[in-house]
Amino acid sequence: MYDLIKTKPVFFPDAKKHGIAMSDQCKDFISKCLSKNPAERLGSTGDIEEIMAHPWFSDIDVQSLQAKEIVPEFKPKLSKDLLDVSNFDKMFTSDEAAHSVLPIST
Repeated sequence: MYDLIKTKPVFFPDAKKHGIAMSDQCKDFISKCLSKNPAERLGSTGDIEEIMAHPWFSDIDVQSLQAKEIVPEFKPKLSKDLLDVSNFDKMFTSDEAAHSVLPIST
């Protein structure tokens, strides 16, 4: 994964094929955060203000977010079981997914 981020262009899953819809603003935000050139990454010149000014955050009340006043739509239930994967989509925890994982290069 690290090598992909470091060397390859950012690509996004096909919304219909994978069932993962992402807005253009979301894709732009992620792409700018993963820019290969650190000087071009979102936040590299304007810190958190530059990041929060991105259009993807336009619907978020930044002051309420920073004050932790926003109630999350979903709050996962935590378990003491380190192998508990109940908060992950079955797509990522099925036997098929486990067998399709690429080996990590060192």
